[in-house]
Amino acid sequence: MEITGYILFIPIIFFIVVFHELGHFLLAKLFKIKVEEFAIGFPPRIYAKKIFSTIISLNIIPLGGYVKLPDIEKPDMDDTFSATLSIKKIIIFTSGSLFNFFLTFIIIVLMYMSPHQSISGDIFIQKIAPGSPAELSGLMDGDVIKQINGEDINNIDQLISGINNSSNKLSSIRIDRVKNLSSFNSIKDVQSLKFNLIPRTSVTQRKVVSIVSDPLKEISLKQAQEYNSNLLIGDFMTEGKIGVLINMKNTYQTTTKLNFLDSINKSYKTNSMLFNNIKYIFVSDDDSAMESKFTGPIGIAQITNQSSKQGFQSIAELIALISFSLGIFNLIPFPPLDGGKVLFEIFTLIRKGKPVPNFITYRIQLIGIIILFSLIVYVTMSDIRNIINN
Repeated sequence: MEITGYILFIPIIFFIVVFHELGHFLLAKLFKIKVEEFAIGFPPRIYAKKIFSTIISLNIIPLGGYVKLPDIEKPDMDDTFSATLSIKKIIIFTSGSLFNFFLTFIIIVLMYMSPHQSISGDIFIQKIAPGSPAELSGLMDGDVIKQINGEDINNIDQLISGINNSSNKLSSIRIDRVKNLSSFNSIKDVQSLKFNLIPRTSVTQRKVVSIVSDPLKEISLKQAQEYNSNLLIGDFMTEGKIGVLINMKNTYQTTTKLNFLDSINKSYKTNSMLFNNIKYIFVSDDDSAMESKFTGPIGIAQITNQSSKQGFQSIAELIALISFSLGIFNLIPFPPLDGGKVLFEIFTLIRKGKPVPNFITYRIQLIGIIILFSLIVYVTMSDIRNIINN
């Protein structure tokens, strides 16, 4: 039933938030700082038990949890200043987000290690960077990559894995090269060719300049724009290990899985892409596009329902993305988020142990709560409008 997909939103949010709070709890324990309560869910309380010095409570509202750290959440006006303690506080306040990022990383690793849907097809070279290993080997635009060192290449993951495993080693690439024999492209000859090259050990960058003085570090504007038309003078042209831009044709879906090391590498690249794309959340000239980048509980529930129809892989991707988003959101230096607490602690360090006065802290946090609540209401209303319009 469709209602099941919407209800799935509750345990997903519950799991992600509790995992976030577990980060605060474990780091506080590691630093031997008192934890008054570790709450699973929000009150009213169903069950509670004191284990050592911490109350572990189970509450009725399954939308997250919290860690109560009274010893470090209030300004230590009467305490002797300790830079070490302040640094511990900063680590504890950020540990929740770090746990969210860790959760995202692990979910993506497990997802790639498990059988999952992948887009396969003919991978062809769209552009070749000047002076790259691909150009020096004799590869050309349009070549379809069929094998690397005898291993068949049918999807992007296999290509990346094959190139990574060949870094700084003489490797062979077999390609199919199509040659048109008539002016109407109706008669074609397909040649199977093999080329040798040595992939670089890492991604490289060259600065786009008007006059090239060092071809290893610089590239002319004309050549750069032939590779990537968006590049301008002063930009850096990023090239992969063999220096090609690729595309796919004749695509189809297959079920595949990666080994442990390739899954870790794929997860690392995916997480790097997520971090690199953070800036695009805040850069937009289109108000409607900006609004679509944020969603509230109703919007997340709707997305969860859609993901549940597409199977386990889609749900796993959603959990990873929500966990990452929660981690980023909590690091925003705005009270009462974790980033706001970090900001207050940084002020304490800068002021040589003199914290922001209580009355200022509480007023700023109250204003922050009001703004956050207003934002939630606004985003929720936006979600409702989108559902009605669709």
